[in-house]
Amino acid sequence: MLTRRRLEMALGALWLLDGALQLQPGMFTSAFFSNVLGMANMGLPGPVSRLDFGIADLVLWHPVVWNALFAGLQVALGLGLLRGGRAARWARPASVAWAVSVWVVGEGFGGMFMGGSSVLNGAPGAALLYALATLLLWPRPDTGLRAPAGGVLGRWAIGTWTAVWMAVALLEAAGPNHLPFVPGAEIRNGANGEPAPLAALNHAVGRMVGFHGAEFAVGLGLAATAVALLPLWRPARRGALVAGMVLISFLGVVGGDLGGVFSGSGTDPGLAPLGVLLGLALWPARAPVGGEVGGELADATAADDRALGAGDVGQPDVGPGGDGRPAAPERAHRRAGHPVPVPAR
Repeated sequence: MLTRRRLEMALGALWLLDGALQLQPGMFTSAFFSNVLGMANMGLPGPVSRLDFGIADLVLWHPVVWNALFAGLQVALGLGLLRGGRAARWARPASVAWAVSVWVVGEGFGGMFMGGSSVLNGAPGAALLYALATLLLWPRPDTGLRAPAGGVLGRWAIGTWTAVWMAVALLEAAGPNHLPFVPGAEIRNGANGEPAPLAALNHAVGRMVGFHGAEFAVGLGLAATAVALLPLWRPARRGALVAGMVLISFLGVVGGDLGGVFSGSGTDPGLAPLGVLLGLALWPARAPVGGEVGGELADATAADDRALGAGDVGQPDVGPGGDGRPAAPERAHRRAGHPVPVPAR
């Protein structure tokens, strides 16, 4: 289970990595933007396609300037989230806005309108997971940054996991993914330009899949459906989250190649780190006093005590204790809705 603050710092580190990757020499060329935006435009609806073409024309005029701005923005987002406090207050909404923009324009809605899209080629899009993870870490006044993740999505946070994995399952149902040679070829082709160990792993798995593309797609679709739906049943939640984190890690390495970060053309580490972070943020923890935490409702006692140290959300009630906190019996009576007993004098 991740607290909001730890999730915020992990996202900050990923934004810093993305900014560093954006500073690679090949990113400052018109060829880079032409390839990325041209690929993202495939299959998009008319109005979105025209918007993508317009942005491509604008960026291609001055690729060096625009890439420097994009890299600087991502570094600033990372530093703001890592610093926390006031810096994170602007970094959170900016992170959501930038991630959604990249998902729509740079990734073409994660390629979900393109025939043959699959988790093997990056769908439903790493940028979408950045936005969802940022919403999960958003602090609420009653819990603060030190409480378990849940954010503005609150008790429905587990629905983000279900929605992402159902999207993976539905994409595997597309016809092109059931062609005998497609999944194996995608895995093998992903090894191009990768370090020798990673390339060898991709080639080995691709040969194992061989011409059993339909069986692979059906199996992956069923596994994704199970990972999506089982967390809705509380006794199975931990097991389903572990299975999902293992599966997304495997797919992020085999086929996903960690977003191609070792090839010199990757702009982010792909789905695997974000998928694991999402699973850890939703991990349910046993509360010492009734109530569920880590994806739904934070335990009242633990959340109250943790929130007392969160400097940018709310102010704790000042009580008779020397540390500015109400005495423990008084807090318990307040949470239970009972009047606070007044000691006899």
